[in-house]
Amino acid sequence: MKRSKRRIRTLLILPVAALLILSGCISASRLLEKAEQSWSMGLYAEAIQGALDSYEKAVDKNKKQSEIDSAKDFLVERFPQFNEKLSDRADNQINGTDADKEKAWETYQQLVNVNSRVGNSNASSFLSTEDFSAELRNAKDVAAQIKYVKALELMGQDERSSYIEAADLLLSINDLVSGYRDIGTLLKTCYDEGTLIVAFSDRNIYYNYDTDKNSDSVEFSSEIEQVIRDFIERNDYPDFLKFVTAGSVKSAEDAGAVLFVDYQGDIGFHSEVIDSYLSSGTLTWKRSYEGIPTLLVTRIGDTRNEVSPVSLELSQSVSVEFYPVKYDTQTITEDMYNNQFNNTVWMADQLNSARVATDFDDWSAALVVWAEMQYGGVASFLSSADVSSSEGNQDLPIEEDVYKETQKFINKTLPDFLEFSDMDVETSLIDEMFDGFLSKSGVRELLTSLDS
Repeated sequence: MKRSKRRIRTLLILPVAALLILSGCISASRLLEKAEQSWSMGLYAEAIQGALDSYEKAVDKNKKQSEIDSAKDFLVERFPQFNEKLSDRADNQINGTDADKEKAWETYQQLVNVNSRVGNSNASSFLSTEDFSAELRNAKDVAAQIKYVKALELMGQDERSSYIEAADLLLSINDLVSGYRDIGTLLKTCYDEGTLIVAFSDRNIYYNYDTDKNSDSVEFSSEIEQVIRDFIERNDYPDFLKFVTAGSVKSAEDAGAVLFVDYQGDIGFHSEVIDSYLSSGTLTWKRSYEGIPTLLVTRIGDTRNEVSPVSLELSQSVSVEFYPVKYDTQTITEDMYNNQFNNTVWMADQLNSARVATDFDDWSAALVVWAEMQYGGVASFLSSADVSSSEGNQDLPIEEDVYKETQKFINKTLPDFLEFSDMDVETSLIDEMFDGFLSKSGVRELLTSLDS
């Protein structure tokens, strides 16, 4: 049985809707050509609809009389043939096999739809319509009866898959004949018998901050639970699943669950600034997290269980070396001036490495800057340097364009880096945990084979 229920009436409407959309931008003569093509292919309903579009467009747009007459002649000749051909087809279907009988209502529906449209169009002045509504009602009753018997047979098999397939048939019966017999009661039985219960533990996974800026513990088991629920639904029948919370395998079993999904573990976050400016002219930002959250899935029927631990680890650091203080000099060589401290490409390369280090796991980078630290931990870039050359020392300017983005990075990025606010922690960890949990084939099998 298909898991996404398709409504036949939607399929009947789509070709008509497509024709109506196309008719807005296609000429009357082109519409009639397409109608001729449809008729030659045996698509009689589409052909009449297309000819009606052609006729109405030619009349509305005051087209040449020849275009109006061509569409009219097509309709006068073919519309009676349409009614005859499709009514003969429908009669043969209603008197044929069960499979034919189930399709007869669709043919009658085409007859009703096309005759209704003709009757409401200006073509009704020269076309005579027929009423097939009684035949349509009868054909729907016949199809409903056949589906009803099939649904009862499926329910008699007393298997989850047969209840699910029976429910799909019962829903299609309701689309044909609303409230047919006792399908409401039968549907309830199908859902009651076909629904499986999955229990999730009431324990939580926490991530705990121990940083320079805060000390928080945040629970996010509900988010990872939702991701796993979505995964289970994608691999099963969403309408036949129920999720509950339980404290143990025993309480999950008491609730009638087939699976018990349990979480354990904490994730610790740490960040710090190592300020060695006065002693060694460096400032280092460091942050990390680590933990081993574990997923335990137990199939209650046979007590099979699978444990999937995921080792989470991240380590990032950016070290800033303040050249004048570290080397106790305000003098640099001409080569260093030209190729490093007053060179935009060199500085941009360093800055890019530092930015990458804040985005990737287990990454570190170093910045060498012509700057000094002020009170409050603010990096202030120096505007000039004492440059030595063969011709003697010169006081040369450091261009602002060389360092302004680096100055912003050091002074503005640090707070976000320390608080992890530049990182979508919750989403990143959930994705990493989910992928890690499912990397174990046993866990994946339990979550995707609930019927086993």
